[in-house]
Amino acid sequence: MLYGLFVLLTCQLLGEAIRHVTSGPVPGPVIGILLLIVYLALSERFSNERVQARTRSVEEAGDGLLLYLGVLFVPAGVGVAGKLDLILQNGFGIVLTLVGSTAITMLVTVATFRLVRLASERRS
Repeated sequence: MLYGLFVLLTCQLLGEAIRHVTSGPVPGPVIGILLLIVYLALSERFSNERVQARTRSVEEAGDGLLLYLGVLFVPAGVGVAGKLDLILQNGFGIVLTLVGSTAITMLVTVATFRLVRLASERRS
C-alpha cells in the first residue's frame, strides 16, 4: 500500500509541477489523473507478477483513500458555510448557473452518446 500511495502522490505532484511550469488552464489534479491513467495503462501492457503486485498496491491505496473521501470534503463545506452571506446575496445567479450548466452537460452527453452509437452502428 505504501508504494500505491507513493504512485498516487507522485502523479499528483507531477501534475501540479506540469501545470505550474506550463501555466496552462488545466488544473494540476487533472493532469495528475491523466498521468495515473497512463501509468496504469502501461502497467497492463507489461503484465508480470511484480507489476501486477504494484498495480494492486495502487488499487489498495485508492480504496483506502475512498473510505475517507467524506472527511476530505469537510474543509470545503466549512469554507462554504463561512461565505453564507455571499452565497445568499448571489443565490439567484448561483442557482441559474447550476441549472444552466446541468442542462448543457445533459445535452452534450446525449449528443455524444448519439454520435458514438451512430458510429458504432456504421461499423457493424
